[in-house]
Amino acid sequence: MVLGLVNHERYVLLPDRLFDGKGNFLSKPAVVVEGKRIVDITTRGSVDVGEQSKVIELKGVTLLPGLVDAHVHFTGLRTYNPAEIAVVPQDLRVLRAAQDAQKALLSGFTTLRDCGGTIALSLRRAIAEGTVPGPRILASGRPICQTGGHCDTHYMPLEDVIKRGSALLCDGPWECRKAARIALRDGADFIKVMTSGGVGSEKDDPRHPQMSVEEVKAVAEEAHRVGKKVASHAQGAEGVKIAILGGVDTIEHGYFLDEESIELMKERGVCYVPTLCLVEVYRKTLENPPPGIPEWRLKKQEECIEYMPQSFRAAYRAGVKIATGTDYYGPPLRAFGSHADEPIVMVKYGMNPVDALTASTKNAAECLGLSNVGIVDKGMVADLVGVLGDPETDIETLRNVVFVMKEGFVVLRR
Repeated sequence: MVLGLVNHERYVLLPDRLFDGKGNFLSKPAVVVEGKRIVDITTRGSVDVGEQSKVIELKGVTLLPGLVDAHVHFTGLRTYNPAEIAVVPQDLRVLRAAQDAQKALLSGFTTLRDCGGTIALSLRRAIAEGTVPGPRILASGRPICQTGGHCDTHYMPLEDVIKRGSALLCDGPWECRKAARIALRDGADFIKVMTSGGVGSEKDDPRHPQMSVEEVKAVAEEAHRVGKKVASHAQGAEGVKIAILGGVDTIEHGYFLDEESIELMKERGVCYVPTLCLVEVYRKTLENPPPGIPEWRLKKQEECIEYMPQSFRAAYRAGVKIATGTDYYGPPLRAFGSHADEPIVMVKYGMNPVDALTASTKNAAECLGLSNVGIVDKGMVADLVGVLGDPETDIETLRNVVFVMKEGFVVLRR
């Protein structure tokens, strides 16, 4: 097993099968990588190995594009206790987050989008400069939220929430516009807004809308004018509609969708990140509540479980573009390195395995605005993952990662 970054000028990868991210499987292919790019995809019989090539035989392996998790949070937290963020030192949480990044990469996820938090901004830079190993990170930094909204820490005095700066609280279009500019000043790759209540916030309801269309429009205008996308936490149908009418690019969660919100997503090309694997997380925490988890949170989880699969199936049947995202942030059952939970659960609740693979590769990359990853093709960045077995017939094989390459560097080989 190789663990770390190993580079050779030219690789010839010989798996049993290849999934190209576009819905196609190839048998006995040869994938040629030079530097950071894929330069050729051919058959074993016609590949030009050459003296300078490093040949890697991947017997029994299906090669895939690097997988993408479009919704995580690098928090460095390890429990469900709301007090942990206050009592665990920030530097320790940063070190834990660096460990989480490596776990994600070794599980075959070469790109992650952090949907709210400050740690990811610096972690993104540390990975890019080679200080620590990890996946490619897109980070939103501090999310934008109305006063009393999902990201407002309700159990703390308002002045303390503002001082801590974990979210950009704003009310009215002009405050929201300024908050968007502050997020961009912080270095956000995209902007995250909150247009509904949520499960992890005590004093609101996931079905209730937050922010106005005008407030969301102000944020979207600022983001789009500099080529950045906007993602919205939106669990209730009204919050989804507000987000879409305001011009967001992705809907996160969408637990309580209705026909109108689904039609709006499809009509406007908005990507849906259902974080469906949380159905299983919620069930398990209800059966055996982990230490520190508040009663109000368990109650909200129970209310959501019935509707989450229904919304997912309805959006899938309607042809909405769906991308994988786990909403994992570190504690048990939501640990980094378990990102394959999402496509696996998608198949469990009715998605075709090929569509689940596409949601984890091409769709997710497009959802993030990335055009150079997500598919295996000439000229694309060489993010490649090998799993032992055939995920088309057994999606669980996504857990059996035996080979990871990121940008032409071999990170893992078993």
